[in-house]
Amino acid sequence: MPYNETGDPLTVAGQSILERYAFRTERVTVPDVLASEARLQLASRGFTVVPAEVVESATGNRAPGSVGAAADIAAQAKLEGVALYLDVRRWDPDPPTEPRVVIVNVTASLIDSSSGRLLWSNAIRTRPIRTPGEVTLGAAYVAAVRKVAEELLAPLGPERPAASR
Repeated sequence: MPYNETGDPLTVAGQSILERYAFRTERVTVPDVLASEARLQLASRGFTVVPAEVVESATGNRAPGSVGAAADIAAQAKLEGVALYLDVRRWDPDPPTEPRVVIVNVTASLIDSSSGRLLWSNAIRTRPIRTPGEVTLGAAYVAAVRKVAEELLAPLGPERPAASR
């Protein structure tokens, strides 16, 4: 789970009374969507991705607060391969009600699970991500997440075509 330093829960869905009680929508946050999108992006680039349930169990469903903490958790859980640590440092809609952009600052780091060594890192430093056509905050956040994940993980290589069956 990505670490959220913003102090805001960054809710995408499940916040309103109607969603919670009438539709029984589970609360979904930007870190949740970012983790899911990162998994998809990594898998499409040929990385073996550990199921979300395994990661949630290993972390106690808590986001590690640093690269070092993520490395410790990965080592203690005996997760194989590399661990992805995501840190959401800023995530501000502009304007706050019907955002045309979301101002973001997010980092991604790959850590060797066995040694705890940082293998790779990339960041989107504070800047706006355009969300044209989105009229709700949740939809703008999801559009921004997709763009952020693509940009952060693009240096790891191009997406590979799905294996034919």
